[in-house]
Amino acid sequence: MNFGVYLTGAFGQSQALYDARNAAKRGRGFPEAVERQILEDTKTVIEKQKEAGLSFVIDSMLRMYHLLQPFSENVPGVKIGPQENWFNNNVFFWRPEISGKIDASATGFTVKYLHTDLLLQGGDATVVLPSPYTLIALSTFKGVKGYEMHPAEQRSKIIDIANLIKAEAQNLVKKGFKRIQYDEPAIVNRQSLGSLTRTDISLLASAMRQCGRISGATTILHTYFGDAGPIMEQLRDLETDGIGIDCTETRLDDVSKHKFTGKELVLGLVNARTTARENPESLAKKVRMVAEATDPKALWLTPNTGTEYIGWAHGLEKLAVLKAAKEHFEK
Repeated sequence: MNFGVYLTGAFGQSQALYDARNAAKRGRGFPEAVERQILEDTKTVIEKQKEAGLSFVIDSMLRMYHLLQPFSENVPGVKIGPQENWFNNNVFFWRPEISGKIDASATGFTVKYLHTDLLLQGGDATVVLPSPYTLIALSTFKGVKGYEMHPAEQRSKIIDIANLIKAEAQNLVKKGFKRIQYDEPAIVNRQSLGSLTRTDISLLASAMRQCGRISGATTILHTYFGDAGPIMEQLRDLETDGIGIDCTETRLDDVSKHKFTGKELVLGLVNARTTARENPESLAKKVRMVAEATDPKALWLTPNTGTEYIGWAHGLEKLAVLKAAKEHFEK
């Protein structure tokens, strides 16, 4: 069984980047200064990941303000909608407004937000894309109120989006990315709120049949912001190479009672929504326990989500926790 550690999402911005953005917004600075600081911070984050021995390198994602931004800004037939809270965090996103059929040939909408050259300089690079289910759950469709479509229309829409995401993933693999992470907070959040239906699970399964396997890359459906325990079996059986679980919301016992033979399992045990520092030795023990119980093809220790919620300094501390936990596990 392979084991390793890696980051799973956007990194918190530095004070220098915050100052540069604030100055530009108030007319006292320039966009070029913001971009220079983003580049400098991204180089630091990538270097820190490599120094810590992380298994995969991920972009800091500092060029985008939220996960759905590349889709909203660059896909024909989609525009930026109203601002809303991102799953009860102190950050916001702009709801995509979809006005027509999604064109699956409209690829390349993610690349301009990534530092591709830096990411591909040694080591396997991971890229994060929104899962089709989260996209449809958080979008508004012209003529209907988001999710109040007829089931047949929901399925048609999510297949269109899944084909677009598949084409985007294939485009990124051609550029050299080896790992595709589909972020899926909506499915487990709905489960935790008691509003999840069989139709939701079916829609996610349909989407993953379209984009869950990408030639030349490993695909992970990474869930967070909710308890995955009650739907663990359905998640495990999806057409993906692996599943990521927010283990700050999901009990480890609910993970351990399932076998993941032939699948990769990602344990989001490091809480990226709190500044409290986890005990690396305790993390290593938990990982060993889950490994013995679940028999995965590979097991990865990660934060439950991106560290953007706790800022730059605490993000670096969480990275150090991952490194130390890896060292304890390998003793």
